[in-house]
Amino acid sequence: MPLTRFLPDHPFAERLYKAAEPVWEEGVDQPFLRELGDGTLDREKFVFYMLQDYLYLNDYVNVHALAFAKCDDPAIRTHLSNAIAGASNETEHVHDFFRDTFGITRQQMDDARQSAFARAYTSNMIAIAHTRPLVDVLVALLPCAWVYADYGTRIAARIGDAIETNPYRAWIDMYKTDEFWQSAVWLLDDIEKLAVGLSEEHKRTLTEQFVVGVEHEYMFWDSAYRLQQRWKPEWK
Repeated sequence: MPLTRFLPDHPFAERLYKAAEPVWEEGVDQPFLRELGDGTLDREKFVFYMLQDYLYLNDYVNVHALAFAKCDDPAIRTHLSNAIAGASNETEHVHDFFRDTFGITRQQMDDARQSAFARAYTSNMIAIAHTRPLVDVLVALLPCAWVYADYGTRIAARIGDAIETNPYRAWIDMYKTDEFWQSAVWLLDDIEKLAVGLSEEHKRTLTEQFVVGVEHEYMFWDSAYRLQQRWKPEWK
């Protein structure tokens, strides 16, 4: 299995990955991430992406909070509360760093609106959080944490020492870390625990849901590469 970031003895997680493998493996080599790793990504595309990510994280925190409200397991509640604090900190501080480094102004952040593809992603997660059981909400959250940890690690390994002069080094450095990987580990562990005893029908639903999430991750970067705010670029 080509994944750098994977956990042994997690059969349901392996099932999720195998279902999403085609888009997952194509995703790490899509133009946005390939050029980011090479250091050649157009700055305007990165700024577009960062503004969308800033908006995304606000919804991501809210989905964690909705999961917390559905949860009566003390250990999972602790994991969720820590994740809420971490994502809130990322929104407040990490994006400030990227704003200062890449010249993203406060006015740009205030004026930013979700792209059609980002809105499809977050709307899907929010709908799941409001209508489905806890395990479904955790699976909806998983693609972001797991894909980023995997891609950050693999991009860093691919470019090696070239990271020293990469203008996007701060982004790569953030997502390649073991610390960020832990944001996926607790989800993988808790989902594995909750999946025990689920019906096959429910597991199929979760698997399909996970694939959709990975597809949304792909389109999040792809739409940023195309600077595509609407479903058709000409719909300004």
